Amino acid sequence: MTEPITQNSSLFKTIGIVGVGLLGGSIAAAARKRKLAETILGAGRNPSRMRAAQHSGLLDRGTTNIAETSAQSDLVIVCTPVNHIAHFIRTVARNSRPGTIITDVGSTKQHICEELYGTLPEGVTFVASHPLAGSEKTGFEFSDPELFQNRSCVVTPVDSLPQEAVNKVIQFWEALGMSVLKTSPQKHDQILAETSHLPHVVSSALASTLADENRKFTSTGFRDTTRIAAGDPSLWVDILLNNRESVVSSIDKYTQSLQSLRNAIDNNDENELRILLEVGKRNHDALNSSQ
Repeated sequence: MTEPITQNSSLFKTIGIVGVGLLGGSIAAAARKRKLAETILGAGRNPSRMRAAQHSGLLDRGTTNIAETSAQSDLVIVCTPVNHIAHFIRTVARNSRPGTIITDVGSTKQHICEELYGTLPEGVTFVASHPLAGSEKTGFEFSDPELFQNRSCVVTPVDSLPQEAVNKVIQFWEALGMSVLKTSPQKHDQILAETSHLPHVVSSALASTLADENRKFTSTGFRDTTRIAAGDPSLWVDILLNNRESVVSSIDKYTQSLQSLRNAIDNNDENELRILLEVGKRNHDALNSSQ
């Protein structure tokens, strides 16, 4: 069990964030509000964006120099698209001091962990994380210091990692208001394919069926159901292809469920249709009762 963080105590002297978008910016905002670090640094590709994030008060310093940010940080959180995470973690690790801890926010874990665990310089530890929080919006302008409050974060360490580093990463997410769950990288990807990646596929597919001339007839039901289809397509291409096998398996399972509903409707089977709809309602209602 990790030790609680006392009010106004810094968990890290300096936190570095690589990729200051919605998640990176929200981490900075949440860490600053909760006084989890004395200094918060940010690194990204666009100099003007980094200056703007600094001027907004999210960062003490924003730069395009990842090596400099890494060398000065005790904890580095990589918040880039998933297909770039392993590359940036290697860059961070090469420039970090012994004792530095690195984590990430990637929504796929198996490929990243297989590439990185056991390969980094001695004294630098990578503990893979996935905070289950976000939005269809992008950019640090939408940063929210409460984005992580009462949400879950999945951490996927292996037995060979230093327990002190794992505990510090867990403490960090807990200090942002999250409940931490631990599992293997492989299990994480199987679960998230069902709970996160499949819903995006379904939402996008449903939005794609809408004829232009029918758009004016949509109401809250259609808009709510397709909300997450507004997510950045480039980000989601990376996520879905990085977790291809598990996503395809979840799509197959969903297709079977959809086919059962189709058959009940096509066969005018009122009893079977009611049973299927009741199962869906029961599973949905259980989500609220388990919060």
